[in-house]
Amino acid sequence: MNSENISMSPVGWLHGRLGTVVLWALLICTESAGQLFTKIAGDQLGQMDFTVQWLLAVAGNPGILAAIACYIGAFFVWMLILRRSSLSLAFPLSSLVFVVVLLGSWLGLGEHISVLHWVGVVVIIGGIALLAEGEEN
Repeated sequence: MNSENISMSPVGWLHGRLGTVVLWALLICTESAGQLFTKIAGDQLGQMDFTVQWLLAVAGNPGILAAIACYIGAFFVWMLILRRSSLSLAFPLSSLVFVVVLLGSWLGLGEHISVLHWVGVVVIIGGIALLAEGEEN
């Protein structure tokens, strides 16, 4: 086999459009879950002074540990996304996390979401659609 015939480009589903969609779904899910876990853990820890006992309580809280795991996973997924996307498009697309966190806090935590917040969701999604439409192939 001649070395000229060997393609150095990656193959497989992860490197195609499906892989990109999966990476984005992973990023949005891990970032959003990290935010929600942090909120839940903060509520569980309650009002505490910044002391050694508080730090130990934070370090041992399952919600905090889950949040840290989510953020570490999101970091590596973000690196993979940035290898295949321009930062000028990827960073605005990451604002979908705001939408998912809002939905998660409403559905999962029972928080009240105002009409103004829902308008903000529409604006974010509209802005992302405009950016994606203007992206060169």
